[in-house]
Amino acid sequence: MKLLFVHQNCPGQFKHLAPFFAATAENEVVFITRPGKPDLAGIRKIEYRPARQPSGSTHRYLRLTEEGVLNGQAVARVAMALKREGFRPDIIIAHVGWGEALYLKEVWADTPLIGYFEWY
Repeated sequence: MKLLFVHQNCPGQFKHLAPFFAATAENEVVFITRPGKPDLAGIRKIEYRPARQPSGSTHRYLRLTEEGVLNGQAVARVAMALKREGFRPDIIIAHVGWGEALYLKEVWADTPLIGYFEWY
């Protein structure tokens, strides 16, 4: 099975789940995260970087929303590169709190996405 994990603070809440799947040789596990996060045995880690920070002119009520959109766009760019390589996950497991999962269904429309809704 091909699994894609997405969390800005790898491994975050997936610290047991991702390695569990990676321990089975038949599985391919990819983890998309922010730069500087730890490597995990048997897991391909890919870093994303937003194109920019939220604008200083953005109303303070909307800054986190803008940041989430920028994170989602950055993850989508990484996901498109993975897709061009031929990677097609059987399932996506993502923390949804920072916007990273916003556009993943644009890349892999038919792939089930499980969202970890920590704050909702």
